[in-house]
Amino acid sequence: MVKTSGLSKFMGVSPASVSEMLKILAEQGLVNYRKYKGVSLTEKGDEYARGIKRKHKIMERFLTDVLDVSDIEAHEEACRMEHVLSDGSAEKLSRIVNVQGDLGDQELVKAQTLSLDRMETGGEGVISHLKCDDSAKIRRLLSIGFVPGRKVRLDNRLSSKGPIIASVGGSSIALDMDLASLVFVEEG
Repeated sequence: MVKTSGLSKFMGVSPASVSEMLKILAEQGLVNYRKYKGVSLTEKGDEYARGIKRKHKIMERFLTDVLDVSDIEAHEEACRMEHVLSDGSAEKLSRIVNVQGDLGDQELVKAQTLSLDRMETGGEGVISHLKCDDSAKIRRLLSIGFVPGRKVRLDNRLSSKGPIIASVGGSSIALDMDLASLVFVEEG
């Protein structure tokens, strides 16, 4: 249970404002609120909070990894976007920045994926996610068509360590092994 006075100080608003908002949240079934006692999240409130936290994390990663926005600016932007981002859009963005699940700060990678450089010639599937800490490489892959959700096929290997030829979005593209290792595919 959290005291309303503590929330008031943390949020930098009056105790009356906190009490009014808590009444609204209680009516929505998101919190258990007892006047003069404090507040706690309901199961529904906890689930909603986890969803908002996940959307925030996805937006931060997208802004920093793909758009190369500074960490501070990304955090501030994510705070504004997390409440309006639809679940469907959050899911699509999560594939681009490889944020799966909702386990706090832990990230889960889909176990049934295989990096493009490890696929057999002729293998095909759907791009699941891109995985790399270098935002320039992620932007490069996106710009040439390696977008999560798109179908991809490994057409040819020019050598065991050389580039591969892959078909994506109606085009054949040569990728060096370094870039191919960053593209993860759900085979099938």
